[in-house]
Amino acid sequence: MLQDCGANPYKILVVQGDLLDKNTCEKLISDTVAKFGQIDVLVNNAGVIAKPGLEKDSEENLDFILNVNLKCPLRLIKLAVPHLEKTRGNIVNVSSIAALKPFPGESFYSMSKISLDHYVRVEAPQLARKGIRINNLNPGIVPTAIATRLGCPQEALDKLSRKFVAEQVPLGRAGTCLDMAKAVSYLASDDASYVTGTVLVVDGGCILGNDKPWDMNVMP
Repeated sequence: MLQDCGANPYKILVVQGDLLDKNTCEKLISDTVAKFGQIDVLVNNAGVIAKPGLEKDSEENLDFILNVNLKCPLRLIKLAVPHLEKTRGNIVNVSSIAALKPFPGESFYSMSKISLDHYVRVEAPQLARKGIRINNLNPGIVPTAIATRLGCPQEALDKLSRKFVAEQVPLGRAGTCLDMAKAVSYLASDDASYVTGTVLVVDGGCILGNDKPWDMNVMP
């Protein structure tokens, strides 16, 4: 896919594996250093809403969500910090507006993102002493495969997305992957060299709009 977008194949590294496996995390960091000689930016973009086949309020589902959305980023940060210190690099974690706006029915997911946001605030001063910046991107609604992987039909998801935008998003449209990529690029760039420990909300004004919580239990 990256090559289709015109990326230099020699600048692409693919590491396949399960991020819940510590060995995969270690391989991701070590292979990156082996190929490129250094790490300039760590972007933690893996995330889940729930585990298919589990009751949403089950302890197993809670463990799965916290492991993917919280423990995996923290593990990768710990592994990457020694390399980022050498390059005075930075970290961008992808959080969610669910950390800032109530979404009934998604308490575990929201908890994981709230924790990630506060981790960044607490950790930023310590990492700053090492010359490392750390920030979070909190996207609003962006149609991706995260919901369809849970079995939500695409047609129903599109209908729900339109309803959410109409009721909750002042700018009147859903976000795009490109919107989020540009925000990540900004946080990772020298243009944000004086920005650390912050949460950048890119949501079309959603958290400023309708104060009525959006009940995710209406999802098919």
